[in-house]
Amino acid sequence: MERTQIVEIVVVIALMAFSVYKQTQRSEVKRGMGVFLIAIVYAAIGAVTGGLAVPTGAAAWLLLGSGAVLSLIVGLARGYLTRVWIDADGHRMSQGTVVTVGLFIALVASKVGLTVFAGYHGYQSASGFGQVLVVVAVMIAVQEYIVRRRAFTLQPASAPAPV
Repeated sequence: MERTQIVEIVVVIALMAFSVYKQTQRSEVKRGMGVFLIAIVYAAIGAVTGGLAVPTGAAAWLLLGSGAVLSLIVGLARGYLTRVWIDADGHRMSQGTVVTVGLFIALVASKVGLTVFAGYHGYQSASGFGQVLVVVAVMIAVQEYIVRRRAFTLQPASAPAPV
């Protein structure tokens, strides 16, 4: 294993651990593009580590396309399965669940599996650790969009009538 691959693996593991930790924490749902910052960071790191290599051949495109579709599906599922509520102070909050964390881990594991499969069968341009991060970025962006939409359609509970 080359030094570059070891660094990529360490980066992916660190980012995944950070993501799992963040998903389990309660956080305020905010407006603006800042909420997509984590997705942008993942995409940028993925692009720098080779996530935007153009596939060559039908099999390579199929692997890339399947990863992208899976990412969209998991992002939608996680967006709808994330807990969303308004707290006592009127802040819109969200928190991942065991299921959303499991879906995240399953997505990463499946993409790493596709990466290993692609490399074993000679489709190096079809996948790589950079593309794992790009796929995760897509999933996070879709999830954040759904969570924001859900959070800002919630109506605060009305105050009880005075007695």
